[in-house]
Amino acid sequence: MLMKPKTLRTLSSIAVFSLGLVAISGAQGGSRGRTNPFSAPNATIHYAPDRDYDLQNIYVELTVDYPNRAIAGFATSTIAPLTNGLTKIKLNAGTTMKISGVTVDGKSARFTRDGEDVTISTPLLQKGKKVDVTVTYSVPRDQQGGRGGGWHWIDQGAMGANHVGFWTQGETSGNRGWAPVWDYPNDFTTSETKVTVPADWDVVGNGKLVSDVLNDGGKTRTFDWKLSIPHATYLLSVIGGPLDIKKDKWQGVDLWYVVPRGEGNLIDESFGDTKDMLTFYSETVGYKYPWPKYAQNAMFDFGGGMENVSATTLGENSLTDARSGDHAMDSLNSHELGHQWFGDTVTCKDWGQIWLNESFATFMQEIYFEHSRGANAYARELESNTQGYIAESRRYKRPLATNFYSDPGAMFDQHTYPKGGVIIHMLRKQLGDEKFFAGLKLYLNTHQHTPVESADLCESMTEASGVNCRPFWDQWIYKPGHPVLDYTWTYDGAAKQVVLNVKQTQDTKDGTPMYTMPGTVGILAGGITRVPITLNAADQTFKIDVASKPDSVLLDPDHDWLREIATPHWSADEYSAIVKYAPNCIDRTSAMSKMLSDNPSDIAVQVAVDALKADTGKNPAFLGYNGLASLKKESLRSFFESQLDHANYGRRGLAMRAL
Repeated sequence: MLMKPKTLRTLSSIAVFSLGLVAISGAQGGSRGRTNPFSAPNATIHYAPDRDYDLQNIYVELTVDYPNRAIAGFATSTIAPLTNGLTKIKLNAGTTMKISGVTVDGKSARFTRDGEDVTISTPLLQKGKKVDVTVTYSVPRDQQGGRGGGWHWIDQGAMGANHVGFWTQGETSGNRGWAPVWDYPNDFTTSETKVTVPADWDVVGNGKLVSDVLNDGGKTRTFDWKLSIPHATYLLSVIGGPLDIKKDKWQGVDLWYVVPRGEGNLIDESFGDTKDMLTFYSETVGYKYPWPKYAQNAMFDFGGGMENVSATTLGENSLTDARSGDHAMDSLNSHELGHQWFGDTVTCKDWGQIWLNESFATFMQEIYFEHSRGANAYARELESNTQGYIAESRRYKRPLATNFYSDPGAMFDQHTYPKGGVIIHMLRKQLGDEKFFAGLKLYLNTHQHTPVESADLCESMTEASGVNCRPFWDQWIYKPGHPVLDYTWTYDGAAKQVVLNVKQTQDTKDGTPMYTMPGTVGILAGGITRVPITLNAADQTFKIDVASKPDSVLLDPDHDWLREIATPHWSADEYSAIVKYAPNCIDRTSAMSKMLSDNPSDIAVQVAVDALKADTGKNPAFLGYNGLASLKKESLRSFFESQLDHANYGRRGLAMRAL
């Protein structure tokens, strides 16, 4: 799940907003403010709950009474006991749910309630023998509890006739608010939802549409959705209301593009790259999109996106048109689609392992940008994610995977999303693409449609690559923090060597390690030469043979590591070389900004102009040139005029402003 800022459908909405604000439903809360949700007394140890049975199918049948904002129906859980002699079955149900009766294989059964737990008495059950447990219930008006209760009513108010309907939100424990069920991700089940709504509404659920029937009298319609592939119950979803729906196909998979009625004109611009994403992801991870359909449901009142299996829910305010920028919704869409593999096909067994879902969805969005927008866009995503995490690390640091937290909502933070996305990028760079993606393929095929833990991924990556990934896991997954680096260099002319000193200055008192990292040094001299090194101590000196003094030396020039370099000690003499030869656009942009500050020389200005002229393409290395514009030099007029037809619209706009 991810929340993004509202996409503005105006001509002024040129900038692309990065996905950075993480949200989780109100039921989980999450410790916010200045407290640390990962230290005592706020944090406690959490484990996945014990299971007495295997949930094999959940069938929910509901009637939606929109005028009275109420739902009523029944849910049947088909279970298989894990032991002989089981006499009690526990389900989760929201406290506002009114349960009118329970049956076990059609026979009335006694039940008791304790908070959100419903305990049902049964005759002696045999291990492995299926039993149907049916709960008849209703959730009355104004008792769904908004988003936190799992069922959200869209109220018309003054918003227009089509501003009605509903949606559900399950992560982390919202679905128990509208369906009694085992509501934890450590058990997978098949599912079916049958929902009756007003006749002019549509309903979209998980899996395939079994039937769409107009009922007697023509006042209501019943939709039956069925998914025969196991999944976690928090991914169960239904949405409904007056909708515009466009249908398509991709390699035999049904595609549904769903928006509120009257907004169908936004479908193509909002979802036009879905097929490309499906193809790219399927081919890249070596595992074809596994679900029978993919629906993208844009709904009023929803913020961001939620990866409900085969039926993602998205915020209506994220829909876009051409005035909002080029593919302005692909950041959100690629994140949520990536979840259909990482989060839905394989799902974290407990919430302390949520990085297996969210870090990977973040990484999938990163590599989709690399595919669709190029290396510069990929570099900017990684930098944005790095800085987002580092900002949060000023308040607290925690392991990526942990069972010590205040509540499940606390896990949906800048560690899980941006830090995790960059850590996966690191693993990719250390293993190389062939081994890395072979590991993901093995992981998905080995653990498909089951709950997983961090060790499962480590085992698959190790087996596929031949590289023992446990040391990487021990440093980056199971320990907090990140390396804070300080480096300087000199040139020894007599020895013809670059002398590079690197210090790791991070505080290790909180469990942050002194890192061991394979990496590179970039020697810039008319180009770049990469030299491998290994960091493994607090203070190291490397001597690198170089025939003559280089123009600059960069540590980790490709940004392969998650690291903080608080103060790059670049001298003014190095800026020009970094602008020309650094391989990463983040360094090039930073060096140009420094080079053009404080009354730059004519040579520095010409270096910048030459670099910018050569920087063509829709996603250039340099997104701006305010440093040049602020000089107000008449001699630069021809340069700015040449930028008016640049492939990047932002560069065009800046040229107009400069002129």
